[in-house]
Amino acid sequence: MSRIPVSLDPFVPRALRQRWEGELGGDELPRVRAAALEGSPISVRVGLSVVQGALGEIRFQGTITGAISQQCQRCLQPMTWRFRLEPDVVLVDPAGPPPALGDDQEMLELGPEGLRPAEFVEEEILLALPLSPRHQECQARLPHEFEAGSGDRDAENPFAVLQELRKNR
Repeated sequence: MSRIPVSLDPFVPRALRQRWEGELGGDELPRVRAAALEGSPISVRVGLSVVQGALGEIRFQGTITGAISQQCQRCLQPMTWRFRLEPDVVLVDPAGPPPALGDDQEMLELGPEGLRPAEFVEEEILLALPLSPRHQECQARLPHEFEAGSGDRDAENPFAVLQELRKNR
């Protein structure tokens, strides 16, 4: 077990069966920091490893846990979104994936610079972010914008006007 590297080449034999653990903060995850409430701390705990799959493919697996402060979209108050992600992706070199893999596998094509674990973690968190975060037991404290009522029943139906125009043709 060692610290999370800045970049690595998962296709070299020494990378197999290694495990990297550590914490990443807002400095290493700038896009996550931009999605969080301004000034809130970001702490992400990461455990990643490179393993060889049953078909000889190279897989990148791990656990990503943490918490990010966001704004509840119902009551507009700060809230904490806690997450636990367990990515398992097949790493593909530019030559292409192994032919025996099915289409249901999540694949990550690597460029010439190799794999950057912090960028991978950032992508996984951003993909898991809720589109409309809200407290589980949130009761909005906003006033009602509309009151239930009978409406304007005396108003002329706009389709009746169209019907009259059609009759006059």
